[in-house]
Amino acid sequence: MERRHVLKLGAVASGVFALGGMRRLSAGVAGAQTVSVPTVDRLVMTNVVDNVYDIFSKGGKLDTITVQRAPYQGRVNALLSEHGLAYHLDSLRGGERREILLDFSLTDLTLFNNYRALGVDPTRADALVISHGHRDHYGALTELARTRQGKLKPGLALYAGGEDTFCHRVSVAPIGATID
Repeated sequence: MERRHVLKLGAVASGVFALGGMRRLSAGVAGAQTVSVPTVDRLVMTNVVDNVYDIFSKGGKLDTITVQRAPYQGRVNALLSEHGLAYHLDSLRGGERREILLDFSLTDLTLFNNYRALGVDPTRADALVISHGHRDHYGALTELARTRQGKLKPGLALYAGGEDTFCHRVSVAPIGATID
């Protein structure tokens, strides 16, 4: 068995256990498949965590949006930012509504705070999607699964983009150091 297959199976098994345990394991591991993209009447894409963090920004106003810098002092009704990405997708097709959580930021602190501030209830999700295997896209997923265990919809699917989603990655810094 190739290393890539072992890594994928390990990642899938971890996800299965995190999102519902053994009862889902019996359903089998899904292989790569082609799916048709559905046509929807409406799609609202809410940026929950925007992957922008500038410690030197003073804030400001752009059209009707005001950004005010304030130190984090516990639970507040304000959006937090970090090096991470997360979206909430809400679609309508005929009378059928679907909610999808796409990516899960870096930390649960920022993700859960922003879910609260935006009124996003992750227990209403019809599917979870990881776009790719960078930690700033899946970092808070395990904590989401742990804290919402038993509250997520039965049979909730976790989709991962691309066969290399869970491959081992390294970065080489300009000084030559390797970062796992």
